[in-house]
Amino acid sequence: MNRSHAIRSADLLGEIEGSSFLHWLILSSACLFGLHLSWTLGLLQRVLLADTTQISASIVLIYLGCMAYGGWRASRLSLAHRGLDRVRETFRRDRTLPPPSGRLEEWANEYCSGLLDEAADRAALREVLEERARGAHEAGWFLSSLILKLGLLGTIVGFVFMLGAIDAIKTLSAADLPQMLGQMGSGMAVSLYTTLVGLLANMALGLQNLMLDRSAERLVSGAMQFAEREMLPTLAGKAQS
Repeated sequence: MNRSHAIRSADLLGEIEGSSFLHWLILSSACLFGLHLSWTLGLLQRVLLADTTQISASIVLIYLGCMAYGGWRASRLSLAHRGLDRVRETFRRDRTLPPPSGRLEEWANEYCSGLLDEAADRAALREVLEERARGAHEAGWFLSSLILKLGLLGTIVGFVFMLGAIDAIKTLSAADLPQMLGQMGSGMAVSLYTTLVGLLANMALGLQNLMLDRSAERLVSGAMQFAEREMLPTLAGKAQS
């Protein structure tokens, strides 16, 4: 009973997580709609024009690049989940692993094939599977952290502009006061806008990276569960009989 329940759970897990690309598409569509709405309302133009350091523009460009990279990773994970489903279906039908299809990511198939070798190092095989599923996401987390740091850098730069304007009060006359206030306002705009853009982009990328990591973890656990609880016991019983 426990074994059949585990098999049904693994099947459901693969079916849900096979839609990794669809999940990314929903998230990205929501973010792009937010960008389009802010552009239509003139908010994005105001931010880009007010930020004389162009840090906000850099953050937006990095975010768009990370979003495209996340889509590529989500498509690969979806193919890998489909490959795991193919391994399950073929093994249950033919009691053997399927040949490479050339159309799917064969990470689970290669992991299960490696376990059939008696001299195989299971820990090494698991590390290879985890690296393929999750290793490439480190770049996404790094860029997400970089975006947040760029926002904080813009905060510091904006305050430097403001302090520079305040320091010039000693030598300014009453006629120069509007110019000084304008410089202070420009520094405040840089500080606030870069912080806002950095925080929003960081949260969006963090959600995307978390989604990809969870999909990768489901793939690894699904492949291990299938191999340890279904494939290897079935083959061992077949060999004994």
